[in-house]
Amino acid sequence: MLSKTYHLKFPSLDAAQIAVPFVVEALGNAIPTCNLSGLNVLISKEGDVSINVFFPAIGELKNFEKKHGGFLDTMKKTFLFKSTGFDGVCIFNFDRSDEAA
Repeated sequence: MLSKTYHLKFPSLDAAQIAVPFVVEALGNAIPTCNLSGLNVLISKEGDVSINVFFPAIGELKNFEKKHGGFLDTMKKTFLFKSTGFDGVCIFNFDRSDEAA
């Protein structure tokens, strides 16, 4: 499984809370169109947002970058934040479903 990870650093928790719905909407729309395997959006009390997008194969990752890769540029026109990120291969992922619990 392939992964794309973004780290966004906002000046405050309030600023991050205002921006996160945009992230969720923009990337949530990519779930069916890009065949995402998973999407995690986490927010810290310091105003950091961590986004992990999972893909079953390289084709889906490239399709995502083509169709939705500019979401950070769009956000930078409205919100103040610093961003870093990387592409990677998922080495370990555990997710217990409700059925197994």
